[in-house]
Amino acid sequence: MTLQAYSPERLDELALRMLDVCAQLRGAARICREEGLPAVELHDRKALEWLENLEKWAYSTDAELHRRVQLARATRRAEEVKARG
Repeated sequence: MTLQAYSPERLDELALRMLDVCAQLRGAARICREEGLPAVELHDRKALEWLENLEKWAYSTDAELHRRVQLARATRRAEEVKARG
């Protein structure tokens, strides 16, 4: 698996794509409600697997980001102490 660099803008683009998919599903739910349709049968196994993996990826990404922030803060504090003394 190759690591890809994600700028804040690229992360926003990814999040907006996910929100677009969410909006489609919410729209489907709204239409079903408005039209009084019964439950819709869907093939969801793969979608649920992808969603699970995506959620795990998001949590891992968040943890890695926080780890890097803490390391950067520690480095800055160490440099400040060196500069003072």
